[in-house]
Amino acid sequence: MTTDHQTITNPAKQALKNDQPVLVFNVFESLRPFVVKVVAQTGYDMLMIETEHVLHDEYILTDFIISARDNGLCPLITVPTTDRLLVSRLLDAGALGINLCHSETSEQVEELVRWMKYPPVGERALAPGPNADYRVADAARYCEQANEATLLMLKIESRKGIENAELMMANEWVDAVVFGPGDLAASMGLHGQWRHPEVIAAMESVIEIALNRGIAVEPSEFPVDRAGYLKQRERGIQIFGPTRQTEYELLRAAAARALEPYR
Repeated sequence: MTTDHQTITNPAKQALKNDQPVLVFNVFESLRPFVVKVVAQTGYDMLMIETEHVLHDEYILTDFIISARDNGLCPLITVPTTDRLLVSRLLDAGALGINLCHSETSEQVEELVRWMKYPPVGERALAPGPNADYRVADAARYCEQANEATLLMLKIESRKGIENAELMMANEWVDAVVFGPGDLAASMGLHGQWRHPEVIAAMESVIEIALNRGIAVEPSEFPVDRAGYLKQRERGIQIFGPTRQTEYELLRAAAARALEPYR
């Protein structure tokens, strides 16, 4: 990620800014080198790494983040809080983005910007670790480039988040929006009904706001074929991939398909 001319880059964020699609692979527990290699080889752009529901060894997580960057992937971490100790350390470990789950208020977004961005935008402290390939030759240039490169994503998954979506997206540093339909359905009194018309309608209302503001967003329902994908791209949707699935589910589905000839 380091060159003579640029200290830090984020091709996935640049693709979003250029109105290009980004393919995201979601990882819960499998922080192994083969995952990075397979995900990169199959054409994904971003690894979304879960920390809301899973405990990770910090050394292993750091190694995984570095490996993702070294293989051309954007490591984006899903976090449950805007706490400085969590957000700043994940970025210093090399993460190129933060995905705030249960995003609900503009105050949360402001707090996240505070710890994600270096002055004068925020208050992130400077350290030449994995985030900067262990060297900062030009601090001013690095901080400016890092502020542009780090990706801020909101995960909206509650009725309150839906209601406050426009206020949250008014923050100029918000780059992207994804959804948690399961928790959203539960907050609407529709436990387990992820595809209920009211849940879909709630997500669609946020999608319209995002598209109008030029903020990257994923669809309320993912396409099942190429024609569906092209239709969503024509609409302006940019974020695709199994963002709502775990690697457990993907492995189980692939393993089941491998057994089909024998059943």
